[in-house]
Amino acid sequence: MKGRPRAFDEDEVLDRALMAFWRLGYDACSVRDIVAATGVKAQSLYNVYGDKRGLFLAAAARYRARSAAALAPLRKEDAGVDDVRGYVEQFLKMLRANDCTACLLVRTALSPIAGDAAIRRAIDEASNEVRAALALAVGAAVRRGELPRTLDPKAGAAYLYTVLHGLTALAQTGGTPKQLKAALATALAGLARA
Repeated sequence: MKGRPRAFDEDEVLDRALMAFWRLGYDACSVRDIVAATGVKAQSLYNVYGDKRGLFLAAAARYRARSAAALAPLRKEDAGVDDVRGYVEQFLKMLRANDCTACLLVRTALSPIAGDAAIRRAIDEASNEVRAALALAVGAAVRRGELPRTLDPKAGAAYLYTVLHGLTALAQTGGTPKQLKAALATALAGLARA
């Protein structure tokens, strides 16, 4: 016997729940906030996702899938510094457009819920994908002579990941768009001298 069909569009609900978690953070985001954001009753959400944690994990998977498109230019064979710059600029622009203060993954990693094994795994896997894409771009830039041959792509990716999240902190603490652009340019120039 088949169960009743869902009375809501799961992709739309996950997108809206994702934004609620992203804007408020896991701990501050209540089921009431999620109900308000999605327009779906709590019991219907519980029937599909089990609880707030289950909904968060589904929303985090959606976030990861959506991130794949943003990371695609970094995975090109001919990727380079301009692609890295473009990725970082688009990321910062997307945060501003969605009224989010930081990356969902970093924000969640700094909260108590990060001690949950499944949530920690979701954070780590998605973060590793970002660093891996950055490493591919750095490696391509090294092969083309755009960055020094001595630069280890993984180390360069870790540095860029740190810069990316440092720039989000700068943006949230009064940094102007001009300062953000200058800081990114300085970071990329430093990478080229590594």
